[in-house]
Parts: sequence; C-alpha cells; structure tokens
Amino acid sequence: MPRIELHGHQVEHDEGDHHGYDYLAHKIQAEEAEVLFHHAKAHGSAQFETQTGKNYSVVHNDNGTFTIKKR
Repeated sequence: MPRIELHGHQVEHDEGDHHGYDYLAHKIQAEEAEVLFHHAKAHGSAQFETQTGKNYSVVHNDNGTFTIKKR
C-alpha cells in the first residue's frame, strides 16, 4: 500500500480505496478531516461517507499511521 502524508498524518490506502483518500484530501476542509483523524486515534477508527454515498473508515494503526478502508 502506498503511504502518503495527508494533513500531517501518514496515511495508507489500497488503490481501490482512492475515493476515500480523495474525499479526505480534496472534498472536505482540513479541519473536518482532522476531526476524523482525532476520532480514529482515540477510538481505533472513524467512519465517514463520501459525497457519492461510498462508505469508508479511517483506522489508526499500532505504528501511528492511518489506513483508509472501504466498509
């Protein structure tokens, strides 16, 4: 999985999950994405839905990185 920096966080995602990455990177404000990262760090994951109705999770990994996964 490629690892990319997104809003100051190291994020991994499969190529098939690029819609979730695109949503966090380009469709919402950085402050809104930061809420999801903080929630995932505190609770293990944070769920979100893109503007096209696709469902994803941001998962906080043991090594401090995050993974975007389709639900």
